[in-house]
This record gives sequence, structure tokens and C-alpha cells, in this order.
Amino acid sequence: MNIYCCKKSALATLLAVVVLLVSGCGIRAVDTSYGRTRDQSINGTGTLVELFKAQGHTVRTAVRLSDELAGWADVIVRISPYPGPPEKAEGDWYFHWLSQIGERQMIYVARDYDALADYWQEVRDQLPKGGDQELRARAEKLRAEAAKGDGQEGSRPKEVARPEEWFAVNTSKDPGTTCKSLEGFWSQGIDPDRVRLPRHETLKVESESVLLEGDEKPLVIDWTLFNDSRVLVAANGSFLLNGALLNPARRPLAMRAVQWVGDEPLNVAFVEGRYLLNDAPAAPSVFALLKIWPFGWVVAQLMILGLVACLARAPRLGRPRPEPPSGEDRPVAHPEAIGALLARIGQAGDARALLETYRRWRYPSSQTRVGPTPASPLPLASVDSTEKPFQPESLTHE
Repeated sequence: MNIYCCKKSALATLLAVVVLLVSGCGIRAVDTSYGRTRDQSINGTGTLVELFKAQGHTVRTAVRLSDELAGWADVIVRISPYPGPPEKAEGDWYFHWLSQIGERQMIYVARDYDALADYWQEVRDQLPKGGDQELRARAEKLRAEAAKGDGQEGSRPKEVARPEEWFAVNTSKDPGTTCKSLEGFWSQGIDPDRVRLPRHETLKVESESVLLEGDEKPLVIDWTLFNDSRVLVAANGSFLLNGALLNPARRPLAMRAVQWVGDEPLNVAFVEGRYLLNDAPAAPSVFALLKIWPFGWVVAQLMILGLVACLARAPRLGRPRPEPPSGEDRPVAHPEAIGALLARIGQAGDARALLETYRRWRYPSSQTRVGPTPASPLPLASVDSTEKPFQPESLTHE
């Protein structure tokens, strides 16, 4: 498989972008996630993976630095998500892996490049010269907007690996520029005007070999360890990422990085992600807001109100209170209740008759008589409508 086979797919992608431009879509329509092998991002590494496979290598992707990875991989490719040297713990792992067994190889690419600006540049160049000028102007505007944010987006680690074991960079606060000249072994046959290689941070060189320079600034270096393990470092991924390879002039540089590991089929591991040795940091606790003014007072009051609401709905603890007596243990309670009800509706005679019947049943030996018998109840008309409400207790005679 030749590296130039990606030209057709790149042109197809550009045609799709033209449709997006016509429909008014902006930069958000382009996937720019960084360093992933399986994403269709312009900052991804899927094309580089295919180049390694085309050379006969076996390629896998890893998101953790493990013993299994250390035993399997002959080559590790790290497209770092942050600028400069690797984080200290990560760098120590790589150095131990390189030193443990000889003739291992590693390619480390610092993050100092975003392919979005070059992507829109390529879109603009692919538009017909006599085509819609408004469309060309829109592509140029998107390219300019992307160029303002080009470069280092990933935050640097708090502690980086030692320069004696790895490398150091010449940091720059100036915006990136395009190399006017290229030097070094890798620059043979490369036209600087066509390749338009960007340069921002460059590599510091001591005993390392320089493979590529831009305007006499080191961009690609390599060195060999005591056990014949080797390391290749690129200052940025401007000739390795998917979007960067839309420019055909950069593809020979990508091929030279692939050929750097040799012709023998090897196991190549692409390591991606930021947290390779530890888990990602947990989400901040809500209690952290208590330390931020004035959110601390607001959060404290909301927490107190929430606690009060929870306590109000919580079940009450302790011994349950006894229910009020229902009178079920007193047989007389039933007729008394019926008598009181009949008295309220003006049927006092019927009430007395019922109570008398109850007494005869309850006390059959008693000869006490109170009120008329059930056989001769008092007529309702004889009841004084002005009398007081019926009181069952006044009829009780023991």
C-alpha cells in the first residue's frame, strides 16, 4: 500500500466540507478530537495506523500502561495530548520499558499543532478558481479563525520527566510560524514552500541526532540507549495527523517516521488518552462550593433547608401513643349511642323504650321501671320540644 492512496479519500472529505460550507455550517461541523485512532477526527491518527499496517506491522491501541502492554509491544507510538516532555510517572514507565529489554523503539509526538487551520486551507485550495467567491471567502475566514487557536490546547503536566532521560523544549509565547527552510536528513526531496510545515516550540539538542530542522530549529530528533533501544521525538504532529496529511507534500515525512522503526514486522502499540497510569480525577464535591464566596453562604442555607425538609418528612421515633378508648369493652355503650342519636332527632320516647328493653335484658330480676314500656311508648307529640337534649345518664338507675 502506498501512502498516496489516501489522496482519494481526502478529496472526498473535502467535497463533503464544501457542502457544509454551502449549508452555512461552521467549525463545529469538523471533528477535532485529538490523538484518537478510531475517530474520524482531523487530529486523529487513523491514517498513521494504516501506514504501519501497510508495512506489515501488527497494530493495537492501549489506554493504560500495563504489564501486558510491556510484554507485547516492540514499538510504542505516543501522540501526546499535552505539549512538551511526558509527565514524570509516564516518562519513568517508558524509560523502564525501553531499558528492560534492548532493541525496543518508541515514537513520541508532543502536542503543538492543530490540523484545523490546515484543513480549511486545503478546502480553500481545492475550490475551483472561477467558483463562488463568497464560498472561498468563507473558507478563508474559517481558516483564519482556526489559526488563532492553533497549537497548544492541552494543559502541561505539573511535573515532567527528567531531560536527561527524555528531552526539553524551547517554549515560545509567539504565535506559530511556517518554516521557510528545512534542513536535516529527512528534508531531502521536501519542498518547504509546498509542505508549509508549521513551527512553534522546538526541541533542545545535546547529544541527540537531529533528523529535521525548520529554519535551523530542531523539529525531529532521535537517540539510542545503552541497550540499543531507540527513541524518536517530534516537536509536533504537523505531518502525522489525519488533517495534516491532506497536504500531499507532507506524506513523505509521515512515511519516513513509519520506516524509522525498520522493515521487520513488529508489534506496534498506539497509546492514547491522558490518564494512563491513574484514573481520571473525580468530579469536585459539592462541599467545595462552601469555600467559594458568595456561593458558600447560598449553598450552606440550601443545605440547612434541605436538612429541615428531610427531618420533617422523617418517621417519628419512640413508643407509639395508645389509641383513645372506643368503648368496645362496655356493652352499654352501643344502646347509649343509639339513644343519644334518637334524642337528637326528637324521638326521646323510642330512646327510652330501647333503654328499658336493655335493662330488662341486662337485669332481669330488677323491677325498676323508668319511663314507658316498649308496649306503650309515649307518643311523639307528648315530648316537649323545649326540653333539653336527651341525656342517657339521667335514665340510668341501678
